[in-house]
Amino acid sequence: MLRCFDDFAVGDLAVLDRHFTREDFETFAALSGDRNPLHHDSAHAAATSFGVPIVPLHLVLAPLSAIAGMIFPGEPSLYLGHEVRATRPVHYGDHLRYSARVSAVAAASRTLTLRVLVLRGAEVVVEATMRVQATAERWERPAAAAILRTARPGRALITGASGEIGGAIAWTLARQGWALLLQDRGEGPRRDALRARLDGLGREVAFVSADLTEASGRAALARAAGAQADLELIVHAASPGLRATLEDLVAVNFAALRDLCAAALPGMLARQKGRVIGLGSTAMLRGLAGWEDYSAAKSMMAGFLSRLDGQQAGYGVRGLTLIPGFVATAFSETVRGDAPALLAQEVAEQVAAMATAPEPDPATVIEPGRLSPGRFGFQPMAAPVAAVASPQRDRMTAGNGAAPALDVGGIVRRVLRVAPSVSLAGGGLGQTPGWDSLAQIELILALERDLGLSFSATEMSSLTQFDEIERLCREKARTA
Repeated sequence: MLRCFDDFAVGDLAVLDRHFTREDFETFAALSGDRNPLHHDSAHAAATSFGVPIVPLHLVLAPLSAIAGMIFPGEPSLYLGHEVRATRPVHYGDHLRYSARVSAVAAASRTLTLRVLVLRGAEVVVEATMRVQATAERWERPAAAAILRTARPGRALITGASGEIGGAIAWTLARQGWALLLQDRGEGPRRDALRARLDGLGREVAFVSADLTEASGRAALARAAGAQADLELIVHAASPGLRATLEDLVAVNFAALRDLCAAALPGMLARQKGRVIGLGSTAMLRGLAGWEDYSAAKSMMAGFLSRLDGQQAGYGVRGLTLIPGFVATAFSETVRGDAPALLAQEVAEQVAAMATAPEPDPATVIEPGRLSPGRFGFQPMAAPVAAVASPQRDRMTAGNGAAPALDVGGIVRRVLRVAPSVSLAGGGLGQTPGWDSLAQIELILALERDLGLSFSATEMSSLTQFDEIERLCREKARTA
């Protein structure tokens, strides 16, 4: 069967598994001439910050050649170049997963741009951008690994699926083409009614019975999630009622989501595509008497998702929170009174929109007649900056003579190649995507160059949090 360049599309994915041994290093050293003791001498490595020998970066990169020459595009491959960032050391014996995803297709020049993540579980150890050209329009040799078409919806896991909101979400996503993995506590009549409603849509549907207030139930659901190779969406709609104990509220709203994400994240990163959407409540935003425990548990969930979003959005995995007001369900019937209420289907349609939007907001408030995108969580206050008259700082000053526009965040995003949707607040070394020890040096040098500031050696090594860097830059600007 002939392969054709026109068959490739943005989102096409291939995944390879590799590990490297000391014998691989000997072969690499014979070919490259690189016998640096850090890669093979245990005594030498023990005296370094790594502690043990590490795999040479260029050996770790060797499978990129196979990705280009055997898969994307394969037989007519002409490797044009790549950019690489090593974020963590690789050790001999580590199980590595290479995720190669087509990020752009240039038909006129028959060129593919690939985003490659090298993963160790949920850790990104290397990220790369590759450019490969096909020297022929058609060829015969098949790809050496399966090419997955990820442009279409994959599988969605919905917790609390037998509830009114969870059921509406399940039906809406099934209509859009999602396969479903649905969690409930084994409710017979409600599950049967939902199954009957979904049967006519012709989608793959499976149920998992799990009590999320129990550690065993959370573990069972996490195992089911981790076993789904095509899991791209988690919608966490489960929650005990307003009068439940704080322990049960936290167990379901926070602990269950935490465990689910730990199990699902490696697979989502391998697909470079994933959304985790938690259903919050406007009670998080308002001090309502009697709602304190419920609001606290929902806020824990939202805070967890905000952090997940900050850490993983650069790799294609988003953590999002939908914050609805009252919804006209039996769940809220005893507390909402005559207050205006949303329909469960309205909430479901907003979840579906967040699941597929190219750049969704980290949090969205939805109430009757109102949709308000924004962000949930504590945000740092910008400190005022006095005007600076120093000539060498002209490039920092607006043309109308206003105070300097210290775009510290813009410089950090540029160095780390972080998307505008990723929050830098609370981030830092080892927390924000791409912010490793090498990036730390690049970042400080860029701040010195672009802002005309100077940092001591101690500051260069100790400034590892974005909020602290931004604060110090503003202090230095005021005194320069």
